[in-house]
Amino acid sequence: MKLNQTSEPGAIMDVLIEAIKREQESYDYYYRAALQAAKPATRKMLLTLAEWEKGHIAELTNHVMELKAQTEIDRAITGGL
Repeated sequence: MKLNQTSEPGAIMDVLIEAIKREQESYDYYYRAALQAAKPATRKMLLTLAEWEKGHIAELTNHVMELKAQTEIDRAITGGL
């Protein structure tokens, strides 16, 4: 998906929220798979992948918080226009 300067903040927010949901699903998948893995090396790899997904969730959440803050700043400056 290509975003440009004219994208609405709400649309960007929707994309970020959907991305967080998908990252959470991936985290859950890798974590459950790690719990079922018989080999320690496989378990370690799956837990590493799960941790990466956790990092993605944190990064995307930060973007959501920044977008919310910027939206509030914009409202304060424009008087809600």
